[in-house]
Amino acid sequence: MRELDKEDGALITKAKNRWYVPDPNKQADLEKLREKALLREFFAYVEQINSSKKKLKQFRTEAIRAGFKKAWSNKDYKTIISVGERLSEKVLQEDDKLLMYFDNAQIYLEM
Repeated sequence: MRELDKEDGALITKAKNRWYVPDPNKQADLEKLREKALLREFFAYVEQINSSKKKLKQFRTEAIRAGFKKAWSNKDYKTIISVGERLSEKVLQEDDKLLMYFDNAQIYLEM
């Protein structure tokens, strides 16, 4: 199998359902790991929001942004709105992407 091209059909079928170890030298693998960590952090914020009625005071904007992107792709507009309502208005207004996701999610839920 080592002599086969990476795009060979036999190699692809053999590689299905196997573990993949991320290569620290590949940018794409590093981005996937980073996004996974950000999503884990975002869902911790969601748990925190569901357990209390307080606003989020300490959070990473990039984790919120990654979570909004994931929720948008899953069409989970309620999560975007529930988290967006717990953020300070200043944070939403300063970050264009967060504001876009939040406003569009509100529009979709009103329809």
